Amino acid sequence: MPGEPLPADVVDMATFEELLEMDEDDPGFSQSLVENFFEQTEDVLKEMQRSLALRNLDALSRQGHFLKGSAAAIGIIELRKAFERIQYLGQGKVESDAGPITPDQALAQIEQLMGDVSVDLAEARRAFAAYYQA
Repeated sequence: MPGEPLPADVVDMATFEELLEMDEDDPGFSQSLVENFFEQTEDVLKEMQRSLALRNLDALSRQGHFLKGSAAAIGIIELRKAFERIQYLGQGKVESDAGPITPDQALAQIEQLMGDVSVDLAEARRAFAAYYQA
């Protein structure tokens, strides 16, 4: 049984409710997906730190794209947005339809976003822990 409600500014409830519908046959299914998301995200964030240190924008774009999809599947709003920005910055763009920026500008913005991601990830982790009473 869920504990605290998930904050609407952290989780897109329409998306998350789709996951909850899968819990009918297995009450812990959505919780295991969420836990796997956080574990996987931590691993990929370590890879992203290495990619950032190596100034590998292509890898950062791929990693951002991957985590954007994972965050979107769970419904974690700010993480999805941040990872999408990292994806485009890795391609040398500020947004999908924006003009190019220099690699140094992209790397600086990604580095700043990585700090935001850490904060957003911790906030989402707390929200889901309270929801699942973990």
